[in-house]
Amino acid sequence: RSSDLTLEQEAKRQKVAMPSPERLEKVDRSLKRLDTVLRERETSLRLLQTGQEKARPGDWRRDCFGETTWYKFSEWPIPWYLNRRYKQIKFYALPYVDRYTRMKTEKELRIQMRRKRAKIQKQADLEKRFPHLAAKSQK
Repeated sequence: RSSDLTLEQEAKRQKVAMPSPERLEKVDRSLKRLDTVLRERETSLRLLQTGQEKARPGDWRRDCFGETTWYKFSEWPIPWYLNRRYKQIKFYALPYVDRYTRMKTEKELRIQMRRKRAKIQKQADLEKRFPHLAAKSQK
């Protein structure tokens, strides 16, 4: 890939057409395929060795603000029940936070619906402005 990019830059510098430019796309495609194969191999090996699918084990937990986040497990030099700093972390939300999480969810849904309506409205405006194209797209 590096030599192909060098060849491309040299062709640009000399202001000539690069020989077989489709080679860059082929190399990119093959590197992506190689990357997916390696990732699948790592995942299957990790599943066999540890039983964990992810590279660093963790858990979905709620913080004190009601946000659900991925908590990555890490080793501590002392047990969790003796660790003062770990015990200060709250993995739950108090009851008064539920109202705000509901309001946040409603806001996100409103934004989604607004975008969906805007997309439909834009499509309708385009069909009104260009009726000959709308007739072709419906066929």
